[in-house]
Amino acid sequence: MVFLVREALTEEDRAAWRRVSVRWQKLPRRGYGLFLCLWLAMKLLGVFLTGYGGVILYWTGAEDPGLFAGVLRAIIALYAIGGGGWLLLTLPRPPKRPGKQPVQEPVLIIRTVFFGDGCFMIWNASERVRLGYSSITAAWEDEGRFYLFFQDRPPLILPKRGFTGGTPEEFRGLLERELEWFVERIK
Repeated sequence: MVFLVREALTEEDRAAWRRVSVRWQKLPRRGYGLFLCLWLAMKLLGVFLTGYGGVILYWTGAEDPGLFAGVLRAIIALYAIGGGGWLLLTLPRPPKRPGKQPVQEPVLIIRTVFFGDGCFMIWNASERVRLGYSSITAAWEDEGRFYLFFQDRPPLILPKRGFTGGTPEEFRGLLERELEWFVERIK
């Protein structure tokens, strides 16, 4: 199925883009606090395992539990000390807190965008560009438009009122099939 989008962006579309761009800038920072907590928990687990192994090893030498129990305790203690030390030594330092993700100004004047199987073509006043779906890094949808983000190109805003050759639901299905992940619905 081939989709054709032909529509000029209105002031309402530009206001929606400003709201979406704020969300796009915050995206890399969203999971940093959770990551930092998990990193700290792994470091504390390493300290706990090393200390627990040391205590078990001390108890093994302090009393005479018998040959089998003593060897078993020593093995458990060495595994705990080794695992805790491994956690302490191999976990890298946490990365720096990411800054805001740069957002390029979207392409505001588009004559036509053709979407087909395998690729899509953008025609604006200055150029004709043919791109594969693999160049899309994120695809978002709100009540009136689709937002396509690229790695090395300005984002693309596609108003739903400009679709011909299919419905926005069919277009979402095409994107999800080609990208092999879901289009994120935003408010």
